[in-house]
Amino acid sequence: MKNKNSVARCLVVTLFVFFALLAGCAKTTPSATSTLTAEQFASARWEDIVAQAKGSEVNFGMWSGDEVRNRYYQGKVAATLKEQYGITLRFVPTGDVADIVNKLLNEKGAGKTYGGTIDLVWINGENFRTAKQGGVLWGPFAERLPNIKHFAAEARQRDFGTPVEGYEAPYQRAQFVLAYDTARVPEPPRSLATLREWIKTHPGRFTYLAPPDFTGSAFIRHILLQQLKQDAAYNGTFNEQLYQRAAAATIAYLNDIKPHLWRKGETYPASPKEADRLFANSEIDFTMSYGPSFASERIARGEYPASTRTFVFEEGTIGNYSYLAVPFNASNAAGALVVINHLMSPAHTLEQGRELGSLFPLALESLPPADRAAAEALPLGPATLSIAELARHQLAEPDSEYLERLEKDWREKVLRQ
Repeated sequence: MKNKNSVARCLVVTLFVFFALLAGCAKTTPSATSTLTAEQFASARWEDIVAQAKGSEVNFGMWSGDEVRNRYYQGKVAATLKEQYGITLRFVPTGDVADIVNKLLNEKGAGKTYGGTIDLVWINGENFRTAKQGGVLWGPFAERLPNIKHFAAEARQRDFGTPVEGYEAPYQRAQFVLAYDTARVPEPPRSLATLREWIKTHPGRFTYLAPPDFTGSAFIRHILLQQLKQDAAYNGTFNEQLYQRAAAATIAYLNDIKPHLWRKGETYPASPKEADRLFANSEIDFTMSYGPSFASERIARGEYPASTRTFVFEEGTIGNYSYLAVPFNASNAAGALVVINHLMSPAHTLEQGRELGSLFPLALESLPPADRAAAEALPLGPATLSIAELARHQLAEPDSEYLERLEKDWREKVLRQ
């Protein structure tokens, strides 16, 4: 009998410990976050969302191709979120956000509507269009975030022609620039027309990245956009007849310069890193990026000569916003919303400008005087154009369908010719 009582007492103690552990897990990973719906968020107080997210983990699916950015987010940004909100930020690195979108589409097809491994994703352009059309985004939510007030209307309405409708929140801003070395090219060609002539008179000294690399796609899209804007019927959205006319002229331009490119256009750099190497080694005279401060950063690291500068075309260069979205099956929607709102804040964007030299994305008129003064005082590197200069030459992205069609035509009618 004594042994039976001992066994019973041991069983009671074991069960007590088991249930205590379960309770402890519930405290560290709030189950409420996984059940937050967009409808509940629409009627909730922001303070309650912040409280709900405290002590949780947020899995952030982000492009990981920039080591400096990776270290900044994994270090300072993660530490700030932990200190201010009690949130642990974990990264799900990817080389292409399209992989995350495809994962979500597959999960939706398999009926996995909750318990997803990604709570937050960095997204824009054709990836946003695909995700929105596929119904794999949580929301709408963006217009209810406290820091949305700091972004201009243009950032909140359309993304590469796709209506945002609150399913993603603006986050960062970028604009296409070209870099050159003044020691080699005292005055660069400042239009697409003069660039064509420069390429022909300086054979082998120019190239561009092979689409679908984003920077390479942007370069050929400038040529298409110039053709589109000459047509009175163009309004930013995709039009088949307009595309056919503009694409024909674009392909003709690209084939005209092809034999005069680096390696006679038989091959193209496959990545920004390869293009950087060619420029730094003086194998080509120009390189390009969507980050206006990229040349200044590389000068500081000793990768580019100090005489490097950047420029934009007289007719303008394409600029856009990056966005943050929440997957439809996110395990921690509340935590994701708090992280997004923080990354949209003046405090974060100012720090990011100082740390990464990123183009300031907020509307200056939305800021209190101290923050506006701090934004206007952000240091510019020696090769970085001013915010005002970039703004004067910024062009809106055309509909993402133009991008997809042009990349396909480039492969078939330029690369393979």
